[in-house]
Amino acid sequence: MKMKSLLAKADIALADLANGGLMQPTQANNFIRILTQDTALLDDVRMQMMNTPSLVVNKLDLATRALRVANQGNVSSPLSGEEGPRALSRANRTKVTTTKVTLNTYEVIAEVNLPYEVLEDTIEGGQIDNTQFQQTVLAKLGERIRVDIEDVMFNGDTGSGDAFLAARDGILVQSTSNVVNNGGAALDAVTFNEMIQTLPDKFKRVMNRYKFYVAHNKRLQYMMQVAQRQTGLGDSVLVSGDGTNFAPFGVPLIGAASMPSNMGLFIDPANIIFGVQRQMRMEFDRDSRERVLIIVFTMRFDFKLEQEDMVVKAINLG
Repeated sequence: MKMKSLLAKADIALADLANGGLMQPTQANNFIRILTQDTALLDDVRMQMMNTPSLVVNKLDLATRALRVANQGNVSSPLSGEEGPRALSRANRTKVTTTKVTLNTYEVIAEVNLPYEVLEDTIEGGQIDNTQFQQTVLAKLGERIRVDIEDVMFNGDTGSGDAFLAARDGILVQSTSNVVNNGGAALDAVTFNEMIQTLPDKFKRVMNRYKFYVAHNKRLQYMMQVAQRQTGLGDSVLVSGDGTNFAPFGVPLIGAASMPSNMGLFIDPANIIFGVQRQMRMEFDRDSRERVLIIVFTMRFDFKLEQEDMVVKAINLG
């Protein structure tokens, strides 16, 4: 009887969570918050909620100087020719470059099987409260899914043999304009300096928004270099790790579990547009023969660099 009661409570809780398979708006928003917590990248990217599978993001770029010294000549009346004496010459008029980034979401799916005994012995201590059970389901799904999304966001490659990673080109593949080849040398201050120098000058004015992303072992490798210095900073890194504000050249150095060990990024994370379609589905069923509660979750998302040449990629880190 206890198991039947637990299953009945789980059914009610999951039914409240998803109406006809569609997650309730409040729960969907809560799930998105869970997705973007405690990750190296997702909590800093530019989130774009989408009501349709496709979204066009328009960009305007004023690449050259806009201000000129104003002409103070007499007003021509009527104008003779194309330009009056007070007007800017055609050569001095600022040209606007317009480009577009198109997001086309694709569907991903996750299936979780909860054995009856786990439901009885572990989850919520065998006492299912609707709200708490919903939060547990969302939290556990979110913890795993955000790792997977960050993985494809970094490592996606349409040429990959991994079907999940082959769905989209990730940021590392998309970044092609500014590449620093470290030639197998260890990650050090020279590497960071070269990455900063490689960034086009027009973007250096917003360097306060940039971060370095490397694998955790590379971050520790560089911290070890600093820790060996006979300085106050070296002592601080050795004793406390200085984990919250470790920033070569003033740029935060972030360790990312999904980043390949031989690569790194110097990027404004808000330059990554992460589009999530608002309608998420969570459906459930039971398999009495296998004695499991089945939870199936689907969502649609896409991601793109807004401006590819704002990124510097490092390769062949030793």
